[in-house]
Amino acid sequence: MGRRIFAVVVTGFCLAFLAADAGAATGKSAVGTWKLDLAKSSYDKMTAPKGEKLVVMTDKPDAIKWLLAGASADGKTYTSTYDGPVDGKAHPYGNTAVGNTISYVRTQSGLEWVVKDKAGAVIEKGIGHVSADGNTLVIKGTEGANGEATFVSVFGRVQ
Repeated sequence: MGRRIFAVVVTGFCLAFLAADAGAATGKSAVGTWKLDLAKSSYDKMTAPKGEKLVVMTDKPDAIKWLLAGASADGKTYTSTYDGPVDGKAHPYGNTAVGNTISYVRTQSGLEWVVKDKAGAVIEKGIGHVSADGNTLVIKGTEGANGEATFVSVFGRVQ
């Protein structure tokens, strides 16, 4: 269960970064508040969260800052944040005692990320983009080194 909650938090974190990158690709900024639309989202073999709210405070080509708050299917709340560079290099992520890292790069397709554990194994990877009208943030990704589980998280702009 702890891994699932961590995966949901990581997904949210990645989504935030993806939103920022998507903004760069479409000319739309991801800065603002976003709410997860569970009806439009899918989580394959993963447990879907009860809900999530993502706040993107900074969306620049070389940096992103976001805060994700949510509740897992069993009602346990979680938060995750990132405030750092988008430079393709691994940066500490989540509980530093666990030793996970995340790296972000911006491409023509959107903001891409890779999360690795302390041994260097891939935990999750994905990409996100903001719609042309700037009102939808779509984050697609896989969990596991071989993409054992896929997800699509769709967020609607609240403000």
